[in-house]
Amino acid sequence: MNGKQLPRSLDTDTIANLAVTYTQAAFEKHGWLFRRQEGRTDFGIDAEIEVVERNLVTGHIFKGQVKGQSRTEWSDGATQVTVKTSTYNLWKAMPVPVIALLCDVRTHNVYWNLPLSQAPRKNAATLQLRFEIEQCLDTNFAGLEKLLRSWFGAFSENILREVPYFYTVFNRFRELAEFGDPWCMIQSEDDSNCRLFYRHLVQLRLHLGLSCDELPSIDDWYLRSYSMWHDDGALFYGTFEELVRYVEGDYDEAIRELKRRSASVEPCFENQELLHFFKRLDAKDGEPVTKIIYAGLDPRMRDKEFARNFNEKLRARNALRFPQTKERGR
Repeated sequence: MNGKQLPRSLDTDTIANLAVTYTQAAFEKHGWLFRRQEGRTDFGIDAEIEVVERNLVTGHIFKGQVKGQSRTEWSDGATQVTVKTSTYNLWKAMPVPVIALLCDVRTHNVYWNLPLSQAPRKNAATLQLRFEIEQCLDTNFAGLEKLLRSWFGAFSENILREVPYFYTVFNRFRELAEFGDPWCMIQSEDDSNCRLFYRHLVQLRLHLGLSCDELPSIDDWYLRSYSMWHDDGALFYGTFEELVRYVEGDYDEAIRELKRRSASVEPCFENQELLHFFKRLDAKDGEPVTKIIYAGLDPRMRDKEFARNFNEKLRARNALRFPQTKERGR
């Protein structure tokens, strides 16, 4: 064109961009939210993906690293992709699960694995990620869903149940910070609760996909307290007040975001405490709030297999004292 040389996209860039596009389509076909990360691909994280169940946003978020190939070669139902050990270390350091995704841009098929289930050799600069042909989003999306459900069940679901308790704890912290003597240590119980609250705050924000980049670690606060007051038995009120003032905006933001998401969820046994908590927050002074119990609506209450399996778990450890039957669960 007019003798001018125009920039041309490299084949590798084209493949990488197509891979992310096809992967996004594969997740969105199941109604999940796929958010591309800013910047170039192939740096360790390409997307943030949020699980959606029954058209309801869950707040369960994981990261995805997408690898693209023009044609995937399979041997005995598997293939391998080379990644840098530094990238693996980045995944390992993240507080949310990372799923490796391999896209064959010719067929549009996307394959998945949990990269932390594989480990690099000592001092190796790279490692080989093994992908199985059976772990394809198009034919085995349920397999990935089951894996993620186990991860979130083990590490995340308890966070939301803790919200009402820690909301009360932080309101007490606000009062303590206002009236405490800066040159005195806070009580040991308050010191312990402060550590627990801070962990809860970080986990809650990460659970909601909010950044924690500007939050100092809890150890940083204790180092500051010691350098100011020359005693490391507990936080001094002076530093404690600074901590409360510093994080209250982050905490309030997390509560607002959680409340926004909870407005559209379907009530169930697991979230009943949280929904009742927000009803209490919205209630006017003196207005009664009726607590709704959803346990009776849970099908597990009437599931004979659920009762039998729980009986067996208890029996195996000699802890069974009151065998449950289907009738007793009614």
